Amino acid sequence: MPLLAALIEALFTALATFLLKLFAAKVAIRVAAVGAIAALGGVLMGTFNGLIAPLVQAAFDTQYGQVIGLAFPPVAGTCLAAYSTLWVACTTYKLQERAILATANI
Repeated sequence: MPLLAALIEALFTALATFLLKLFAAKVAIRVAAVGAIAALGGVLMGTFNGLIAPLVQAAFDTQYGQVIGLAFPPVAGTCLAAYSTLWVACTTYKLQERAILATANI
């Protein structure tokens, strides 16, 4: 009987370790994906503010600057950053919800 108890204990320990490693790997991949998405949003906002915003500002100096300014206001980069942040927050929430449901076996 002690051998059977040791075998069952070893099996359950190995199974629990395997499931813990599997779950940890899934969480790490999801965290890396959310980080990559957030970094991409920041890079896109920085690129917009660094390249496009000065072009639009230079266009304001022309006689048609007011019309162009209505299409591309100077705060457009900030608006894109806000939209990107909201999208990253929603994506993070969805991934967190899926992780919780995966651990609860629902």
